[in-house]
Amino acid sequence: MPYKQMSFSFGELLVAWVEETVVYLDFGLNIDRAMHYLSESSRYEAPLPVHLRQALEAYENHQADAFDRVQCRLDVTDFQRRVLTNLRMIPFGETASYGTLAKMMGSEKAARAVGGALNRNPIALIYPCHRIIGASGKLTGFASGIDHKQALLAHEIGERR
Repeated sequence: MPYKQMSFSFGELLVAWVEETVVYLDFGLNIDRAMHYLSESSRYEAPLPVHLRQALEAYENHQADAFDRVQCRLDVTDFQRRVLTNLRMIPFGETASYGTLAKMMGSEKAARAVGGALNRNPIALIYPCHRIIGASGKLTGFASGIDHKQALLAHEIGERR
């Protein structure tokens, strides 16, 4: 499976894809964390497909719709898929609480389960779990670290097009 490690103003990324479809995107360039998605025997570093590079550059340039046309393959449970699908409804540069996301799904009392699903998000940034904050408004839980979450939110709050 091809992958590419890259640096952007908002952080270091590792992206893996099959044909034109993203299967993994996370921060920190930690290939060990990606092993579930990148079989060691079949992984190889390759140039990023043009459409993915363009989407990431558009995001770096504050374009809110940067990932609208990027195809992703989510190898997750049905519940996780519901969480991640609803997560994409939170607008660029805005935040919502775990409880709000649970309510968006019609599962008001599932805030903790939502947090667990977000912790296993295999396609960060495109499925923007950095936009989820605690009920108190504090930045909480982010698998890639609060520093990345803070950097992404600051990036999105910057100039928008």
